[in-house]
Amino acid sequence: MWSSSSSSSSDSDDENIIIRRRRIFRPRINNNFMAEYEYNERFRMNSVKLEYIVSSIGHLLVHHTNRNHALSPIQQVNLCLHFLGSGTQYHSIGDMHGVSKATVCRVVRNVTKAMNEVLFPQLVRFPNDLVTVVQHFHSIASIPLVVGCVDGTLIKIDAPSINEPVFVDRHGNHSVTCTAVCGPTMQFYYVNANWPGSVHDARVLRNSSLWAKMESGWRPIENGIILGDSAYPLRDWLIPPTIRNPNDAAELSFVRRHKKTRRIIENAFGILKEKFPCLNYMRLGPELTCNIFQACTALCNLARENDEDIMLEEFENNSSNDELSDDEPDRELQNVQLWNGEHRLQEIINNFR
Repeated sequence: MWSSSSSSSSDSDDENIIIRRRRIFRPRINNNFMAEYEYNERFRMNSVKLEYIVSSIGHLLVHHTNRNHALSPIQQVNLCLHFLGSGTQYHSIGDMHGVSKATVCRVVRNVTKAMNEVLFPQLVRFPNDLVTVVQHFHSIASIPLVVGCVDGTLIKIDAPSINEPVFVDRHGNHSVTCTAVCGPTMQFYYVNANWPGSVHDARVLRNSSLWAKMESGWRPIENGIILGDSAYPLRDWLIPPTIRNPNDAAELSFVRRHKKTRRIIENAFGILKEKFPCLNYMRLGPELTCNIFQACTALCNLARENDEDIMLEEFENNSSNDELSDDEPDRELQNVQLWNGEHRLQEIINNFR
């Protein structure tokens, strides 16, 4: 009796044993044996710059676990840069790096967030040596005291589920509007990536921290000016290609020189999107798209520069503080600002008489 019962119990226990399937981890890319040209081709960055990125943000990417073959900081940075520099979809990047689509999404979000927290404030700022910047701009078309060129660009996205109509731009596409100021070497000095595609470039700038700082009297250099296209209002620090008398040779000369100089920002956006093809169409939400754009401008600056000095004086470039203001500006103050802008514009035009 006892032996029979014991045998029956043993058979029952055997039936309840669950055989766990062995986990299979896909092979991952080993970057230790890449040639230098492969780094530039795949990650849009040489190995030295790549190491700098990892050393700067690696502490924010460490997984304190030994489970699930967690990605190391350098693997996460490589994966993110590969996505930014290829423009392919998450699942394709995941297949190449031996991880899931969900992992790629999480890594891109975490790495770009870390870049914006650490690298962006260091790299996207007005440089210390603005005298050289002014001289470089002057050598393009002889416009004096130019410290930057401003413009906006649209980044196409899929239709968002929230507030979809405000993301429809003038071309009928869903997009976000990103505004930037760049220097003569196409380095970005200021970036604002916070607005839906339906918002006009001038409105974005008018509600930015840069506008508030310049309107309060701050200048990167004394009497410095920023060139913008005709979409922007005239200020003593912001000069669009305004013509009062089309028959005036000096004014026509100024407009031609203005266009030649301002082309720098258009070229900067073109190079940025060529370097990081993901910016041509982001199949992501607006918030992540803006974060990625911001990170790409910092990476573009890093790729173009070696060890440029940065202004010691604090200049706030974080556009997260830029808020829309519904208050109408004081009319009298606005008239004074317009007069100052007209006076400054005339001073510049007189250089070509």
